[in-house]
Amino acid sequence: MVPFAWLCVAIVLGSMAAVLILNTTMASGAYERRDLKIEIASLHQERASLVTQLESNSSPQFLANEAADMGMVPAETLGFVSLKDAVVLESEGQ
Repeated sequence: MVPFAWLCVAIVLGSMAAVLILNTTMASGAYERRDLKIEIASLHQERASLVTQLESNSSPQFLANEAADMGMVPAETLGFVSLKDAVVLESEGQ
């Protein structure tokens, strides 16, 4: 009778320990998931900001201003490269 009682106590203690370990593991996983969600939200904000900046920097007016700041001037004639003949063809006016 006594060995059976010890076996029952061991089973109960073992199952309680397993539940404690499982609960602790799940809690740490929940914290990690929360941290990852926060990081994803931050990255989405950063991406939106960078896309807005990229669109602003690629506008024709911004590019023209940057070119003027570097000393570039608008071309008086347009040129086309003929790959077949390996020459530059120019056309008058814009």
